[in-house]
Amino acid sequence: MRLSFAVASACLWLLADNRTLLAAEAEETAVELAPLLITSPRSNVRWLSTPAAVTVVEAGSAPGEQNLALDALLARVPGVFSLNRYNVAQGLRPSIRGFGARGNFGVRGIRVLVDGVPLTMPDGQTELDGLDLGLVERMEVLRGPASVLYGNAAGGVLAIETREPPALPSMQLDVSTASLGYQRTRVEMGGSEGDFGGLLAFNSTTLDGYREHSRAQTNSVTGKLGWYAPTGRLRLSFNAIDNRAEDPGGLTAAQVDDDRRQAAAPNLSFDADEYIRQQRLALVWDGYATGADQYQLRSYVGHRKFGNRLGFETSGQTTFDRYFVGIGGQYSHHRELAGLLHKITSGFDLEAQRDDRRRYDNLTGERGPSRQQQDESALSQGLFVEDQIDLSERWQATLGLRYDHVRLAVNDLYLADSRDDSGSRNLENWNYSAGLSYRLTPQQSVYTRVATSFETPTISELADPQGGGFNAALQPAEAFSRELGIKGEWPALRYAAALYQIDLEEELVAFSLDAQPGRSFYRNAGQSRRDGLELSLGWQVTDAWRWSMAYAANRYRYTQYQTQSDDFSGRQTPGIPRHSLFSELAYEHQGGYVRVGVTAQARVYANDANTQSAPGYALLNLRMGKRVQFGEQSLEPYLGIDNLLGREYFDNLRINAVRDRYFEPGPGRTLYAGLRVLF
Repeated sequence: MRLSFAVASACLWLLADNRTLLAAEAEETAVELAPLLITSPRSNVRWLSTPAAVTVVEAGSAPGEQNLALDALLARVPGVFSLNRYNVAQGLRPSIRGFGARGNFGVRGIRVLVDGVPLTMPDGQTELDGLDLGLVERMEVLRGPASVLYGNAAGGVLAIETREPPALPSMQLDVSTASLGYQRTRVEMGGSEGDFGGLLAFNSTTLDGYREHSRAQTNSVTGKLGWYAPTGRLRLSFNAIDNRAEDPGGLTAAQVDDDRRQAAAPNLSFDADEYIRQQRLALVWDGYATGADQYQLRSYVGHRKFGNRLGFETSGQTTFDRYFVGIGGQYSHHRELAGLLHKITSGFDLEAQRDDRRRYDNLTGERGPSRQQQDESALSQGLFVEDQIDLSERWQATLGLRYDHVRLAVNDLYLADSRDDSGSRNLENWNYSAGLSYRLTPQQSVYTRVATSFETPTISELADPQGGGFNAALQPAEAFSRELGIKGEWPALRYAAALYQIDLEEELVAFSLDAQPGRSFYRNAGQSRRDGLELSLGWQVTDAWRWSMAYAANRYRYTQYQTQSDDFSGRQTPGIPRHSLFSELAYEHQGGYVRVGVTAQARVYANDANTQSAPGYALLNLRMGKRVQFGEQSLEPYLGIDNLLGREYFDNLRINAVRDRYFEPGPGRTLYAGLRVLF
């Protein structure tokens, strides 16, 4: 992408000046959309006014989904790219503007919140395996540096809101089946009495998978209690999971050509898999203070037990017991200073985790001798302040500042090697943001924003390739971002465009060792540059017809990146396509709905040298269903077809994998059907 900022800026201003006949026609023929409010900046603000790229996804606008992973909803957000829908052992791997693409499992570089409480661990790693997707009602995706309000989050924020207890007693049963051995049973019940409300949900899913050795079973229970008082709202939530999944591993290009559905031979020989048991409890108080002031106090505590078997012998099995806890809060104060209205939000975050980690040899699936035993801990502390200033009826400014201190420590308890690898790392960072928005018309605004962010390595990423303890050479990544955008919001039409540049120092990059092919280690890439353009459109054409579109183009590259044996300067960052597109046409009338959507992407490189890549593709998907009311009960049969045309594609890429085992093929045409009953 070779658009200069000047040329792109002119294009954006032309968009603003064009009032669009489409918008005028839509106002006359379509239902009206309410003005969009967002809460992910930790304070309520109108979407049109905030000087940041934020996309809101309502689960209700995507009925009939299989709810296997969040990628179906995230595809609607430009600049967000997800891999690994079907390998449950590795988990969905979303990225925002390239942040998160480095990891071969889980979520990196993105702060994930569920009902205002961090799902992200204190060391910066997130797993989405504890989330009941049937409860998700709304997601706000803040794209770009978010460290000022959220700390260790270089790429952005994913704020997920789940269903609140219903006003009347009700029960919901959802059963579905599909190809690839998929079966799901979900039961949800809830109700309210006076100022109290409660909800309880059970979910059990099994999946045989597309490839050999891909079977997975996930079980979860989620409970929510709410108490509504004149001065605020108290929310208590609980979640427990018991998951087990096999890992088929990555294949070479030749192996894919031979048999797309095979598992990697070492993963079969060593019975590669993982299990997770986790319990999590959160308590949140949302309070109303004097005037329009608001505040929030939040806390959470949890325990995670994990074990896996990887496709090699030495240190090929890992277990850890993790305990984690966090508290935080913020206060938003409205006042007039120097004749201007200010909304000042200040707050703090304090989070800690402790892991008892052990490694053993993997003797073809059986546990062998101990190879490592160490206690690992992370302590994260942050203070932040943000000021939203109404400069005039048309001008608004946002200024923010945050300080973070992260301490990572290891206590080496493995004595067989006669060395003590104990140690600690203290990482601290100041970050700022400054945004300015201008209301062109009552329906359109432009904004600009500059911000810094940082991202520490997680505890597992700090593993020393030479043995226990920490990799002392690994440094946090730091980013400086510049952004220019435009937004428009009419009763039936909403659009946004954003152009950004990000300069990175010490970008974190994954690599593997030949002796441990299923395990990732990390190093810094020196300097990187990211240029991108994002476009989105939502148009309620008529009462029944709706069109949605999201497009992203980028040029991500290493500007200075050398290892002892290679120079990758000028190479494209792997794991992210240069172009990606989502488009969907939906029809909904009298309870019936049909949605036809396409997701497309360009080629994706699989290694830093850009010598291996997965070709681009376009997948066509179909959803249909019908809600039928019987008195106080309702039935909703639904049907979906993924990859309707049966295209060959790759569901996942293992970045910088050794022995050229980069590729995890995705399935062809897959069909699912379900029935949702509401009592």
